[in-house]
Amino acid sequence: MNRNEAYQQNGLPGWRLSAAAAISCVSIAGMSFGLSLPLLAFNLEFMTGSGTVIALNALMAALSTVVAAPFAPALLARLPTRPFMIASLLYTAFSFVAYKLWPYVPFWMFLRFTSGLVIAILFVASETWIIQLAPTKIRGRVLGIYSIALAAGFGMGGFIVALLGVRGWAPFMAGATICAIAALPLLLPGPGLHIPEKARSGLRDIINIAFKAPRLMVAALAFGAIETSAMHFSPIWAFRIGYAETQAQLLVAAGAVGVILLQLPLGWLGDLFDRYRLMLICAFAGVLGPALMYLAGLNHSPMIYLVFFFYVGLVEAIYILALAIVGQRFPKSEMTTASAALVTMYGLGSLSSPVLVGPLMDIINPSGALLGLLIVGFIYPVTALLRRRG
Repeated sequence: MNRNEAYQQNGLPGWRLSAAAAISCVSIAGMSFGLSLPLLAFNLEFMTGSGTVIALNALMAALSTVVAAPFAPALLARLPTRPFMIASLLYTAFSFVAYKLWPYVPFWMFLRFTSGLVIAILFVASETWIIQLAPTKIRGRVLGIYSIALAAGFGMGGFIVALLGVRGWAPFMAGATICAIAALPLLLPGPGLHIPEKARSGLRDIINIAFKAPRLMVAALAFGAIETSAMHFSPIWAFRIGYAETQAQLLVAAGAVGVILLQLPLGWLGDLFDRYRLMLICAFAGVLGPALMYLAGLNHSPMIYLVFFFYVGLVEAIYILALAIVGQRFPKSEMTTASAALVTMYGLGSLSSPVLVGPLMDIINPSGALLGLLIVGFIYPVTALLRRRG
């Protein structure tokens, strides 16, 4: 066994410390995202009462991902990774303060777009870093831990919003403080991100990677479409049908708890069984979830939290399993490009679904949101089944 093969099997020396730094950073950053989604959505609801405006705000974040992710490998090849990630988090911290200082819808769109640019690159860097560091034989479980940590942060952000509310300075300052704290783990020592080859860092290379693994790309697109709209619109839908404001906000936390409790066993199963088949099983939650939420909402049942728990927890596994397959299929020199391709497809999904779900929520008020989620839930199951038949 040569040195490279040994590193694939056992990991680089000190890999655990670097993996812990990357996972901790993204987990704390996830806390700010869990806080920002209901915070911005509810404030826009109070400011405009329009599902379409909420959709446009979500579109800004998705558009920034689509714009930034294809260029992330080339950028990371030229910039020191850790300082860039720290600067990204500090800019996002500034954006929370700016939201509150200037509550003007076009300015909020600008902030959402620009902070989304740097965060998209941060996620490409951190996910690639973790994939590279994790030994082959336990990669699925390490990615499961990553997903749990991210969801734990995300869920804690939801709990902070429920505790502090969405009005006043407190939740905005909490978001800024959390982003600043997220930079601290990046100061830990350990092996860094492998710099991608510049010849494989262009948009054309991302397109080539996408054609090599179309099922993975569709999985990332479907996950982005479901996650973005479910997290943005489900709390607003619950609020409009009569759940109290705090009860509606707790949906985000319930979904995050689902990810926390389900990702490690699903990652373990992904290490033992066919990951593509497991992705397909999890994808059917994207179809059942909106239908069961509608039934639970008819009587304002607390069962809605259990439904959202499984809905988000199982759908999240689609992306984590796709990341594990990237580590399995691609050499280290292509991992950053492959990860960027996944993030780009995630962004395309995030970009497309609010265009459907937001206006539907206004046209069929409010349950058009669930109809839209039901439609996007069919993206991966239909594509995977048709491809299998073909």
